[in-house]
Amino acid sequence: MGKRIGLLFLVVTSRLFAGMIDFTGPVTNPNAGDTFTVEVTVTGITDLYAFQFDVSFDPALLSAVAVSEGAFLPGGGTTFFIPGTIDNVGGAISGNADALIGAIPGVSGDGVLAEFQFTALAPGTSALSFANPILLDSSLNDITANTTFQNGSVTIDAVSGVPEPEPVLLLCIGLLALMVIRFRQARRNVV
Repeated sequence: MGKRIGLLFLVVTSRLFAGMIDFTGPVTNPNAGDTFTVEVTVTGITDLYAFQFDVSFDPALLSAVAVSEGAFLPGGGTTFFIPGTIDNVGGAISGNADALIGAIPGVSGDGVLAEFQFTALAPGTSALSFANPILLDSSLNDITANTTFQNGSVTIDAVSGVPEPEPVLLLCIGLLALMVIRFRQARRNVV
């Protein structure tokens, strides 16, 4: 009896938590002006056949450049990928979608669903959020409710420019230049 309850618990829990989708990267904080990639990754998914979601970000801090297909879904066969529509004024990338083609099983496991390339505009922290997610299995059943979507963020550092020289150093250079000019003028007057 105890083994049956344990097995039933395992089956119910695996159906309740089908997987997690979240943002990954960049490894280090980009500086303002840098272009970098953020991946949307999936962990522990079972039988993923198609997905769609929107991404929102702070348009004062980030500018979206491009969207590309990740390697996860193509690992199961031929796909039809739709990169989302970029709106850098509103801070959204809408309608990112990918689907396997044909009557084949979905893909299970971990991997990258999509990659988003951004340019950092200014220092600060921009939230990265999912909206309107849809996940389908190979029977075209909606598995969205069984999946956890973890929003993320990107922190942009200030541009590390050329260090400014110390004021004393500038004063010394100015005095040295003035002495050289005076010395040359004095030599001309002697000759």
